[in-house]
Amino acid sequence: MKVRQKMTRIASSQMNVPAADLKFKDGWIQSQSNPDNRLEFRRIGGLAHWSPSSLPDDMEPAVRETAHWSGPELTPTTANDEINTSLAYGFAFDFCGVEIDPDTGRVIIDKYVTAHDCGTIINPGLAEGQIRGSFASAIGATLYEEFVYSGDGSFLSGTFADYLIATPTEAVDPVLVHTEQTPSPYTRLGAKGIGEGNQYTTPVCIANAVADALGRESIELPLVPSKVFEWIHAEEETPPPKQTAQQVKWDDSGTISSGGTLDINADANSIWSVLVDPDRLARVFPGCRSLLLTSDNVYQGVVDLGVGPVSGTFDAFVELSDLDPPHTMTLTGKVTGPLGTSRGVGIIKMIDAGNSTKIEYSYQIGLSGTVASVGGRLISGAARVLINRFFAALVVEMNPDVSQDQKKRSWFSRLGSGKSRKS
Repeated sequence: MKVRQKMTRIASSQMNVPAADLKFKDGWIQSQSNPDNRLEFRRIGGLAHWSPSSLPDDMEPAVRETAHWSGPELTPTTANDEINTSLAYGFAFDFCGVEIDPDTGRVIIDKYVTAHDCGTIINPGLAEGQIRGSFASAIGATLYEEFVYSGDGSFLSGTFADYLIATPTEAVDPVLVHTEQTPSPYTRLGAKGIGEGNQYTTPVCIANAVADALGRESIELPLVPSKVFEWIHAEEETPPPKQTAQQVKWDDSGTISSGGTLDINADANSIWSVLVDPDRLARVFPGCRSLLLTSDNVYQGVVDLGVGPVSGTFDAFVELSDLDPPHTMTLTGKVTGPLGTSRGVGIIKMIDAGNSTKIEYSYQIGLSGTVASVGGRLISGAARVLINRFFAALVVEMNPDVSQDQKKRSWFSRLGSGKSRKS
């Protein structure tokens, strides 16, 4: 009404007729006594914006007004700081099916259904856009977006290489269901809220599905692969040996380096026999498809490796040198594939500790290509996972007391089974 009154005053001034003589018709303001005397709406708007000097003296430029309305049912905050924030609550329910890869901890949404009662739908296209946008944002919060800090409080996820968000590839297309509309009795058009519905329902829905698949009662978001991986394998019969690892260092040249120590309940000769046997080493090395001895202490094989969203198959070359059985060895290797090339060197030292063997290890790996672009935190995390898997598999491989049935259910064997957990 305020906009209409303002346009009437402008037209009256421009057309030199009383305001009472004007009427609005088909995008025009015209004189009732002289219909040929008229102005288009857009002409009125143009005058108000581009020629404010043409307006009546007490009128501000532009044709705009702001109006506020509050329903009588909305009351101030109570003494307990309680408040009803809206008169137009929408209603929604969701259900979904997920698949969890035990080899990586990745949660895959097979199908997602979301149903909404948002009252009177004024614009179906905008309503569906609100649902899909809220759903995509919720997928990021549920599966990817994580603030990570180091032990000294340094922020480690300050770039989009380390702080992941959902892209159209990850935000699966949900099945949208509009229930029978029940208009709100408190709004003029009967509309209810819809814009943020999936922000509340989607994280809970996916978390419940993952909890059901893993048989867990406690789920903490976000469901990043490293966290889910630890949940899957937390109670395996053969966990990785307890070790003291140095912090993985990453520099701008694409090089990571680290090391650590651990104790294994086996003699050094048994450990050495695994490391120099290509068949047994292939069973220990994570992701190894094949490993052949091509010449003295030189191996060639094929491995599957992944870092965050980047994974692929690589040709691997490994050479053992500086051999001092069963105490020290140096491993020099290279992997090449369509995603890049990596070269590295590792040193393993074994020290007799009575009933066990103390292993000291260090490594340095240089990365190039696509795999080097995923961010230092992801690469460092992947390095730790591979080291843990290697030593856990080493324990299983060389321990003659582990029965075949236990091996089938062991940490590494279940990890490599390729079976997914679904809910």
